[in-house]
Amino acid sequence: MRAILAQLNKTQGVWGSMVVGRDGILIASDFSIEAQEMQIGAISSQILVALDGALKRIKMGGFKRFMIGGSENKLALINVGQTILVVLLRRDANMGLINVEIKNAVEAVAKNSRM
Repeated sequence: MRAILAQLNKTQGVWGSMVVGRDGILIASDFSIEAQEMQIGAISSQILVALDGALKRIKMGGFKRFMIGGSENKLALINVGQTILVVLLRRDANMGLINVEIKNAVEAVAKNSRM
């Protein structure tokens, strides 16, 4: 799992990434900067639960992907079955290239999770 994250983190604009369970428990992480991984995992899980419920109430289906933009950085949350891929991004990151690499990482995490 760490190899998948390390590959994703080679993408320009990505500060780091992690995979957490839907319960917020850290499975794997790889950050190039100091990050509060346990807190990020717990908050990601809380956001997922809230978004999943809201999307179902307005009949938009289940949670798939969410991007949060702060004044300093961005945070992407991507549903990968029983896990969440969390990607910390620079505010000015090129999302075109990053979206391709996130898609590849999601496929690899999903495949790795089935094993």
